[in-house]
Order: sequence, then structure tokens, then C-alpha cells
Amino acid sequence: MRRFKMLVFSEPFEGREDEFNAWYTGRHLDDICALQGFTAAQRFSIQSVSMGTALNKYLAIYDVETDDPDWVIENMFAHRDTPAMPISPAFNLEATTVMLYEELTGVVHTKNRD
Repeated sequence: MRRFKMLVFSEPFEGREDEFNAWYTGRHLDDICALQGFTAAQRFSIQSVSMGTALNKYLAIYDVETDDPDWVIENMFAHRDTPAMPISPAFNLEATTVMLYEELTGVVHTKNRD
């Protein structure tokens, strides 16, 4: 089975950050992970930019395992704004970027530094 990371850079509408975060963490991560192909999810907020320009304040990283990544993404978008995956009115979809990356290597860990 092929392994992927789906990165979602997102923003709330101005003044609706608390509502956005409550929905995203309390509902949306579980809704996505309930879909076939998704195995885990985690959210992050930006702390600094060392190089380049920050696109969004929030990032969600989803683990995906599938031999048909196009179908998994199509299925996810087919469920968007349905009872299985309602979208919060605080979520600014126009400021969102979704990217799927295929895993090329395993995780490299720090070697013992005795």
C-alpha cells in the first residue's frame, strides 16, 4: 500500500478563529479520518517563518494509505459539506490549499549522541 501525507493550509474568516478551531479540532479531523484511506490527522499553528512567505496560520497533516490516491481525494471532496462532513461557516475555503505528497523515505531519527 502506498503512503501519503495530505497537507491542508487553512484560515478562518476574520473574527471567527475560536469557532473555526473548535469545529476543526472537535469535528473535522474525525470526519476526515472516517473516510476510506485516511489513517491519522494532526493540526498545527504557525510559530515562525524562517524562509519564504507563510501562506496560512493553520496546517493539518493527514496520513493516507491507498493504492488509489486520486479516488481518496475525489471521495473526500464528494463528502464536503454533506452530513458526513459539514463545513463550518468560519472556514475560509478560498484561503485554503490542499496538497498530497507521496512518501519517498521512511522517517529518519536522530542517532544516539552519547
